[in-house]
Amino acid sequence: MKRIGLRRRAYRLAWCALLTGMGCVVLAQRPSKPGRVVDLLTVKGDVNPVLVGYIERGIRTAEKQGAEMVLIRLDTPGGQLESTRDITQDFLAAGVPVGVYVWPAGGRAGSAGVFITMAAHVAGMAPQTNIGAAHPVLSGGGEEGGGSEQAKTLTKKVTNDAVALIRNLAEVRGRNVDWAEKAVRESVSIGAQEAVRLHVADFVAGDTNGFLKQADGMRVRVKQGERTLHTAGARVAELPMSWREEFLFRLANPNIAYILLMLGVYALIFELKSPTHGAAGVFGAICLILALYSLSVLPVNFAGLALIVVGIGFLFAELIHHTHGVLTLGGTISLAIGSLILINNAEAPELRVSRPLIAGVVFATLAFFVFVLGAVVKGQRRKVVTGAQGMIGLVGDARTELNPEGTVFVEGSWWTASAQDPPIEAGAAVTVVAVQGLHLVVERPPVTPDEPS
Repeated sequence: MKRIGLRRRAYRLAWCALLTGMGCVVLAQRPSKPGRVVDLLTVKGDVNPVLVGYIERGIRTAEKQGAEMVLIRLDTPGGQLESTRDITQDFLAAGVPVGVYVWPAGGRAGSAGVFITMAAHVAGMAPQTNIGAAHPVLSGGGEEGGGSEQAKTLTKKVTNDAVALIRNLAEVRGRNVDWAEKAVRESVSIGAQEAVRLHVADFVAGDTNGFLKQADGMRVRVKQGERTLHTAGARVAELPMSWREEFLFRLANPNIAYILLMLGVYALIFELKSPTHGAAGVFGAICLILALYSLSVLPVNFAGLALIVVGIGFLFAELIHHTHGVLTLGGTISLAIGSLILINNAEAPELRVSRPLIAGVVFATLAFFVFVLGAVVKGQRRKVVTGAQGMIGLVGDARTELNPEGTVFVEGSWWTASAQDPPIEAGAAVTVVAVQGLHLVVERPPVTPDEPS
């Protein structure tokens, strides 16, 4: 009986140990409830489709993780209106609160950045930052008050559309609607303290932790309803751009787009004039494709692009039809003007090509066509002076009678030769007309008009 009792106790202990172990495994595999987390995205540069994808990914990640907030540190001169609209739509449909923090000191929320800040649930600014100047600029370079009537009408339509959007965003978030409209129509801009006073931003914060402390306790409305923020002391999880997003975002830079465009043109022209078995052509095609991508996400003036193409065409034509510098001068002027207006946003100097870069590229292009391609063309036109082909047309004299074969003396050397029209007497002048290995075929030189026949 005692043995049976001991066995039962042993079985019970074994079962208890087994169940305890299984419970520990299950608990270990169950996802633990995360603490309060704020996902942090950093945006520095112009607003473009790459940035839209990055912010969309950040919001989706925060929603899946149940984050307390997705915070966007923003420093932008502006960008595309369509991309801006996409971002604001993501904010309005987000299932997680979105905060925008204009940062660092000296940064700004310019143009498109005003719309993004207005659309955020919580808007904060670092000291010495500014917000404003949201008047839209057409990609073709048209501005209100200038250009054709059609351009004026189009600009007016775009401006009114932007006003309607920013007023709606300001109303939804309880911000200053009148100032928002002025930012679009009159391009007004204000500093951080003034933005708080005018109810454009919620507060001024010295750093990210200060932003989270001041946002703590605020009530915001997300897709699921009202929500109270508990951001003070939350863990900040940075969500950087992926390598692909970073690469494409860097491509959407006016200076890089301009360099890629010119490199692609140089390489393709060099391939056409001096074949490199496809190496220069492949390099040029890749550069041009990347340049087209960059230009597609930038406010491009197509008149500027056309002037660049025409200018390069003039320089290329100078190599074929010598005009004593007329085409060269016209091509250089066209290239310079086209480069200056290719990407020109007066309200966002960062969204235009660097002036020193333009000067360097124009002079380099001129040198490339005048010296490099000029030497290639001259080399192609120059008569061959070496090898078998270089012998043709040389003049020598017959040292023996050629009837039809004999010996001739050409360019300091003795050659066996045959006459094309025998006989040719010894001492007569001969002209080389063909080379057959080490044997020459010669004929009498043509008789000039002033020589007796």
